[in-house]
Amino acid sequence: MTYLVFARKYRPQNFKQLIAQNHITDTLENAIKSDRIAQAFLFTGPRGVGKTSMARILSKALNCKDGPTTQPCNECENCLEITNSDSADVIEIDGASNTGVDDVRRIQNELLYPPQKSQFKIYIIDEVHMLSKNAFNALLKTLEEPPKNVKFIFATTEPHKLPATITSRCQRYDFHRIPIKKITQRIKYITDKENITIEDQAVFLLAKKADGSLRDALSLLDQIVSIDKAKITKNDVLDTFGIVDINIYHTLVKNIINNDNKNLLENLHSVIAEGNDITEFILGLIEYFRNILILKVGIIPEEVHEDDISELAKYKDEFTEEDLLYVITILIDAKEKLKKYSQPLLFVETTLLKLSNLDKLVDIESLESEIISADIAEKKTKNSKPNLKKKSKVEVKKKLEPEIEAESEEEEEEAEKRSVDLEEIKLKWGDFIDSIIDDMPVRANYLSNIIIAKVQKNQVICTTKSKLAYQQLNESREQLSNLLTDFYEAKIEFVPEFKKTEEDKFIHSPTLQDIKKHSPEVAEIMKKLDGFILRQEKK
Repeated sequence: MTYLVFARKYRPQNFKQLIAQNHITDTLENAIKSDRIAQAFLFTGPRGVGKTSMARILSKALNCKDGPTTQPCNECENCLEITNSDSADVIEIDGASNTGVDDVRRIQNELLYPPQKSQFKIYIIDEVHMLSKNAFNALLKTLEEPPKNVKFIFATTEPHKLPATITSRCQRYDFHRIPIKKITQRIKYITDKENITIEDQAVFLLAKKADGSLRDALSLLDQIVSIDKAKITKNDVLDTFGIVDINIYHTLVKNIINNDNKNLLENLHSVIAEGNDITEFILGLIEYFRNILILKVGIIPEEVHEDDISELAKYKDEFTEEDLLYVITILIDAKEKLKKYSQPLLFVETTLLKLSNLDKLVDIESLESEIISADIAEKKTKNSKPNLKKKSKVEVKKKLEPEIEAESEEEEEEAEKRSVDLEEIKLKWGDFIDSIIDDMPVRANYLSNIIIAKVQKNQVICTTKSKLAYQQLNESREQLSNLLTDFYEAKIEFVPEFKKTEEDKFIHSPTLQDIKKHSPEVAEIMKKLDGFILRQEKK
């Protein structure tokens, strides 16, 4: 007997079996009930989310012996023929291989003949965006005035390639990517039916790698089952599909935080030595930092297994949102440039070392602005000298030196004596930032996000949660002190401090096993309702 792959064996056969597309099934069912069935439908969305399955189910609903009905029987001759792709009245056409105007004209000729044993003749054209311009023009006339017993169902992953004249004559339905949780549930259902023993983490990895496509997930399941083991483990999935274990990323990020360059490179070399694709590795690292960022703003990423959330959450306070965005930008840029390098490993090594020394980096923009600022200040000083062309240098020196020295000494003494308080600093802080933003845009940005903790003896003590911000502000400490002194007309010392964030009230949701230990009743309710703890707070 020929082996039937899971994607075909467990293909949805009615509206209720379609996963995560309720917004479409509900609308189509209501249209059938109210006898408001369109002449042409356009199903769009990513691959493997149910477009063609929906087209077949809709065809059954219209051509079932009891139809049109929202619940095709799947037992009558018409339903069975559609299921097996044998129906003379439901014609499936691959748009990628039937792209010409002649193919469309052949369809138009067939329209002259009524359905053989069904209510409707239905044409399902997959990847319809592949049709040529002339083919679309030929099809347009048919869509404008179709025979009453003919229906068209178009499916495509690239709806933007269809002419507006075509899409405007169709009812469009956009299919969603299928969430990891839904794919996981479907895989578990199938493995239970097939008596396949597989670890939960292995199922999760398959669902995640499928990237929203249930068909891809089932193809991956077919492949992993072929290893023919009594129990499929997480490591089996990692090895078969070349996925880098999240624990590797945990270790690498620890190395980056601790500036441990030696172990950072050694761990990178181990990953590559195991045969992992270097581009996939970079993509995984981008996703890892993205998940830290998502956690930091208070959202639990669905792409991370619940067992790994607590470990990932440890690092969210080690970075500010600004740091994470910067890291992700560096990694995305590295991914784009990677294919151009003849020595990709060297390029990735330097990229990781750059991340490890993040707090030592000097922003070119800020460095340039500081040079410009110093140059402007020098020019202003030169231009502020009085016009003394008519007097000799000796005469000028004799006349002005005592006056200038006396005046500057008097101003300095007055500035040193004047004290400022926290209220005055905060009141004019925005104006101070505006005064330097053109010359020092990066430093101004950091200053707008810091906390003015206190002012004591004209020391303005500010705190920041960003290591990078602290590093760069501390390097500019003397310059910022001088600028503050000039702006507030008082001798001010700028003192930046780095402080980690306080422990967040938000903590990872406990697993069902954790809840069961403390409250079996709550665990039982959650199990029956398929519920989960969304948020937990420390008292």
